[in-house]
Amino acid sequence: MRLRSARQAWHDSFYQVGRCTLEALVDRAMWGRVQFTELDRSLEQIEHQVLAGKFQHAISGLPVPLQRFGHHLYAPEVCTRESNLWLETAHELVWLSWGKRDQLSEEKQQAAYWVARGVLFRYRRMVQGGMGNPDPLEAPRLFRAWLQEQHSVTLDRRNWSREWGWIVQELFRVCDRLDWQALRPVAEVLLEESGMATAA
Repeated sequence: MRLRSARQAWHDSFYQVGRCTLEALVDRAMWGRVQFTELDRSLEQIEHQVLAGKFQHAISGLPVPLQRFGHHLYAPEVCTRESNLWLETAHELVWLSWGKRDQLSEEKQQAAYWVARGVLFRYRRMVQGGMGNPDPLEAPRLFRAWLQEQHSVTLDRRNWSREWGWIVQELFRVCDRLDWQALRPVAEVLLEESGMATAA
């Protein structure tokens, strides 16, 4: 596992390909077909699994809603049912973590609830694979069209900044804060492991 970022570490620590490395190595050893190159690759895979376990352990110490928030953003999708649970929890967490929602009228709150879903969609696309991905719905017209198509929510384009732009920015800040909270224990392990790699 390459120690590049906490986001990458989250993803990679849950990414598994094929059978268990130890099972495959034992099977090959029993049949006498282990070569040194296979052994070297197997040891690299075992090292990856040990490091992945450290990151998974750090993640397991987070409150369940934050774990699901992080899984929604970074984990390889395991199954639709579980991934949908992550999305629903992440959406609720973003919405309930935004302290200014109660300042809105009831009608505007109903629309803003789905705006939070849209911001989460955008945020996820921007942070997948690390930082720096472009915002797929940065233009207000694209974001409004997505909300209409996905959730049948119509937002007025007039006075966008005053009516909706500030809400979008506030919800992005909520996502940033939750993201930081979720990634903190992973970053601590990453820092520890990077220090050990440098010292070795």
